[in-house]
Amino acid sequence: MKHKLYIFLSIVFVILIFKLGSWGLTFSSEARYAEIAKEMFVKGDFINPVLLGIKHLHKPPVTYYLTALGYQLFGINEFGARFFMQVALVLQLLFVFKITLLLYKKEKIAFAATLIYFSFPIVIIAVRNVTTDAYLTTFILGSIYFWLQYREQSKPYFLYLFYLFLGLIFETKGPVGFIVPLTFIITHKIVHKSKIEISIHQILGFLLFLVVSLSWYLAVIYKNEGLLDYFLNTQIVERISKNKFNREKPIWYYLVLIPLVGLPWVFYLILYFKKNFKIIITKKSTDFILLVTFSVLFIILSLSTSKLILYILPLYFILAIFSAKYLSTSSKKGIQNLSILFLILIGLICTSLVIISIIKSDGIEINLSISLILFTTSVIISLLIYKKISPKNYLKPTYLAVIFIGTIIISSNHIFTENELKINSVKPIVNFIKETHKQEHEILVYNYLLPSLSFYLGNNITTINHGKYTTQREVQFETNELWKKHLINYFDPIDRARLLNFTSKDSIFLIKRKKDILPDTLLTLKNNLKHQKDFGKFEVFY
Repeated sequence: MKHKLYIFLSIVFVILIFKLGSWGLTFSSEARYAEIAKEMFVKGDFINPVLLGIKHLHKPPVTYYLTALGYQLFGINEFGARFFMQVALVLQLLFVFKITLLLYKKEKIAFAATLIYFSFPIVIIAVRNVTTDAYLTTFILGSIYFWLQYREQSKPYFLYLFYLFLGLIFETKGPVGFIVPLTFIITHKIVHKSKIEISIHQILGFLLFLVVSLSWYLAVIYKNEGLLDYFLNTQIVERISKNKFNREKPIWYYLVLIPLVGLPWVFYLILYFKKNFKIIITKKSTDFILLVTFSVLFIILSLSTSKLILYILPLYFILAIFSAKYLSTSSKKGIQNLSILFLILIGLICTSLVIISIIKSDGIEINLSISLILFTTSVIISLLIYKKISPKNYLKPTYLAVIFIGTIIISSNHIFTENELKINSVKPIVNFIKETHKQEHEILVYNYLLPSLSFYLGNNITTINHGKYTTQREVQFETNELWKKHLINYFDPIDRARLLNFTSKDSIFLIKRKKDILPDTLLTLKNNLKHQKDFGKFEVFY
């Protein structure tokens, strides 16, 4: 089974990097991470993350470091920014297989869990643009795997790798990342009545964890007075208890979201618990450990004020394992029904692509030839799998699930490339600016943060803050006032007067969202700009 795993991982990696850099950075998160990593890479300052000339100390730096490494290998471009996200997913798949195998000792169930995990839409969403969550989940899975492997074989290097990955968790997203591995380990020890081990390797491993996890924090806190209080209060306490970053959602948000991004496997999870819940609770076996781990993170995330879809990504390896376990006990009819469901889904997605490419629904551009090739290839491969693999083999629907998600990945790459404005990329605006004015120009962005403009154009963008929360930058850690040159506070009379100076300049681009209404001062500036062009959600005056 392991040779099948490595063939699968190789195919997945090829699919993931296919046309990976063909569409522009999307805002806001991807553009922000990509631009911070770029400024870090160009300036060589790996202590202070900077966004558009202002320190951006919201998160620890591992995501920026890996993105910068991508720039070192492939250049400052979209492929370089996204490359290590794909590597992270391949490692996640490997860890899911290894963890499941260690827990249940059955390679076929482990392989099924790996295929199911890959087929979850949320897993793919997490790696198609730059975020911290895919890296965090990789380190979480790695820490659990190395801890289990150390418990299995007692080889010290697995223990050191466990502590290393714990440190990387902390350097990726802070203490919140510890919830899953620590809950898993504590529950595991309670269930198996394991004693707390103290040895020279445990002590050295813990020291390794401290060095990895605290090195950047200590360096950046030393260089920025008041940063420790900012980390503790603003980034931890207020993020959880207040709507600090406009991410407030109702307490039931994840209860609805988890099934939506886990279809159709979530039904198998429900069926598994319906069939085995009493046994899981009374016997307190491996299933119980996973259930407690899932429940603890789910409850904490639900109670937290700040909620985003990718926060629940670390839960899905547990859903994959439970789904694989239930599938392994399914009847021939159940396996056939699920296989037919995936055949229908593949047919629907392929047919929809062809229809949309013909009628160009909602202005979406899809190349008809590509749609027909995808349709033909996906349908033929799916039918071959359906015909050749025995209906008793529970891997059959998991293979079809992989074809389904693979079709979505490849087709979305083409859709993103041909419809950049619709996926919130400003690359068409950038290309227009470059083609229209070859000489130096000033770019003003009204009441919105667009770091991707700076990423592509290579010069500073002047942001006009008129109340939008993303334009209200945190400048308390700046040691000089150079940042004021490219950030205008419209509520400050002195800053507002600076806007009038732009009317005397020849090459100016004023960019705003269509739904925003310009104030009087900017109307004066806009009226001096004779041309206008629409770009989806944005208008450009020049």
